[in-house]
Amino acid sequence: MPLTKSLDTSLQTLGIFAAVNKFVIANQDVTNSSTLTDSTDLQVSLITGATYDFETLELVGGSNVNAAGTTTKLAFTGSGTFYGTPRRGHANNAEPINASPSWPGSGTAVDAQIGWPGGGSGQSTIVSRVGRIVTTSAGTLKTQFAQSTATSGHYARLYAGSFLKVQRVS
Repeated sequence: MPLTKSLDTSLQTLGIFAAVNKFVIANQDVTNSSTLTDSTDLQVSLITGATYDFETLELVGGSNVNAAGTTTKLAFTGSGTFYGTPRRGHANNAEPINASPSWPGSGTAVDAQIGWPGGGSGQSTIVSRVGRIVTTSAGTLKTQFAQSTATSGHYARLYAGSFLKVQRVS
């Protein structure tokens, strides 16, 4: 057994788990579609009966945010309970999206167009989520995005630099 695998197993018996950091390396686009599409980069497999802390930063926009809007969602394919508050910001402000202590089991969709002063082509929004998920079945924690309204000839974009960080805590 390789030393790193042995070390990982030994640390896990002490309750110490390695963090998983995923980053969008190249812009990802969804064209003329309001169907949520999985980010190819921002996905992490979670096991049954564990607790994970997570942080996301989703840089979203599109070719015509004013007409099409952009939606982003943190989804989980298994079952579990989310705790935390997603936030959306642009320029130099941020506002709470959901102040309740838990999110719906499949995450929360955030429309990046809402609250954007002026809208327009090429503008973007930052969506940040910090929280915890307690799993009751295994699944994949992933970022999804789409246009809020399918608009021919335009796209929604998840920009390079977006990230998903996940740390198992128990």
